[in-house]
Amino acid sequence: MTHGMIYDPIRGKDVPDTPEERVRQATIKFLIDEVKVPQNLIAVEFALSTVEPKTDDRVDLLVQDFKASGDLKHPWLLVECKAPGEYTWQALQVQLNKYLQILTPKYVMLSLGDAVRYFALDAVTKRFMKIEKLPEFK
Repeated sequence: MTHGMIYDPIRGKDVPDTPEERVRQATIKFLIDEVKVPQNLIAVEFALSTVEPKTDDRVDLLVQDFKASGDLKHPWLLVECKAPGEYTWQALQVQLNKYLQILTPKYVMLSLGDAVRYFALDAVTKRFMKIEKLPEFK
């Protein structure tokens, strides 16, 4: 099956238009337009080997938090995007938990097609708690 192309403003190029890529691009648009994340702080398919050389995993989207720290291990937001019907919430959680062994973001966003869940790191318990929406990026 051949796919058309879709423009990715973060990578600055056309990429294959797959169901997962459509979810990723809708999420990028949401982060820029609604959450007010500066485009230059968003990394697409962020290689975790940048932080932990022993892994070849990639995070769909990562929003850096250079104001709080220049440390790549502590991003503002980690996002995992999947096409509808491709994953279950449980499978997505397993994948996320692997990433959370390397990164400690302030927020997590899981996007399974049109369904989205948000979580915030509780500074006291060091656990992620479900929240209704992401705060505006400041």
